[in-house]
Amino acid sequence: WYQRRVREAVVSTQSTGSMIRFVLLATILLFPTALCKQCTLLVVAELNRDNTGPPYSFLATVTDVKEDATLIDVMDFAERQGFTYGASWHSRWGAYIFKVNGVYADHEKRQFWNIMVGLPGEVMKSSPLGASSYKPRDGERVLFRLKTWGDGNDHY
Repeated sequence: WYQRRVREAVVSTQSTGSMIRFVLLATILLFPTALCKQCTLLVVAELNRDNTGPPYSFLATVTDVKEDATLIDVMDFAERQGFTYGASWHSRWGAYIFKVNGVYADHEKRQFWNIMVGLPGEVMKSSPLGASSYKPRDGERVLFRLKTWGDGNDHY
């Protein structure tokens, strides 16, 4: 990847003499966070539905998110497409998502938003980190599923 980018920079400066093109390509090389990724957010608001496939109550594909963006960053970007969420913040554990698209996880009923992740073709699995720490991979799908915990039938 790096060699290809350097080769493109050299060729573009030799063929066009354009300093602007060289500066743009050099910026991409020197500042990898300028690179972007795409992520798809999916929501299943039906309580305890184990299926990770459609139908979804919401679907949005977010593009041009910085490579080092966390899931919270992606969620903020998705708000431009009608996605909404509510989160409480803990200084040690980060964000706890308690509401997605107007649907609250009722703590009294032991409900929570299970966050599942996976690339297309992969089996989706529960995120190993919370929304404020997890950094989705380029092209990854992120599913928010309303679940109940502690009843002996937990399926994550």
